[in-house]
Amino acid sequence: MRVSSLWNYLIFETSLSSIMIIFTHIPKTAGTTLKSILRNNFGIYHVDSIKVKKPVYTADDLRFAKRVFFKVKAITGHNLVNPPANLQVEGAQLITMLRDPVTRCASHYQDLTQRGNLKLSFEEWIKQGKNQNAMVKIISGSNDLQSAKELLKHHYHLVGISERFQDSLKLLKIILNEPLDLKYRSLIKARSNETKKRLMEDEASLNLLKKHNQLDQQLYEFAMEDIFLPMVEKYSQEMKSVIIPAERKGRRNPFRMSSSIRYNKFVYRQLIKLFRR
Repeated sequence: MRVSSLWNYLIFETSLSSIMIIFTHIPKTAGTTLKSILRNNFGIYHVDSIKVKKPVYTADDLRFAKRVFFKVKAITGHNLVNPPANLQVEGAQLITMLRDPVTRCASHYQDLTQRGNLKLSFEEWIKQGKNQNAMVKIISGSNDLQSAKELLKHHYHLVGISERFQDSLKLLKIILNEPLDLKYRSLIKARSNETKKRLMEDEASLNLLKKHNQLDQQLYEFAMEDIFLPMVEKYSQEMKSVIIPAERKGRRNPFRMSSSIRYNKFVYRQLIKLFRR
């Protein structure tokens, strides 16, 4: 491949417009898989907001990122909390994914024990406020359920549902009206679901999961009934024409995705450490 062709491929000079997608990534909602799709589409124009190592990504952080990335077409992270208030970006396309709260919370604890070396018992972990009603907290920045509902209803362009991941992808392509490549490979699969299964089948643990995710349960039901299902009905005909490619096989990442990962790690993160301590 000639150098000029390689460069055009890397920076993705295609028909994608100058939109900016802000993806509020809630843990264990198939968000890592969706992030990989954004990486594959936007290459070095995709920002991993977690590289700042801060609980909330701010407008100041985004201004710095724009200097590093030349253009920012997509930004993803767990710390994209209440983007309208904290990022103040005009015309951005806000998206997120929700999941059944009890299952999501149990999966989150399982993932932390398997990949994060968490040593706390489930009872100790769930009592920590940061692990309760995580979806409401990330969307609104607090335990304000009403604020979270209003943000999803009036500011988010897509509220996907992880249990209906492919339908969520179809809606994403329709709503953004962009030639997105939707090919993906499911990422961060649990080595074993024994921990989650144990929590869900144990009455005491299940009661704790329900007790500490009551706000999330209300938000999930609202999003499903008032946002997602009406959107599926509205775009039912268009969704029939959106084809989801067969899931990618193998572990090797496409070039553009790899370039995004490396640029964020070896350029963006290093510049953050150098200039923004």
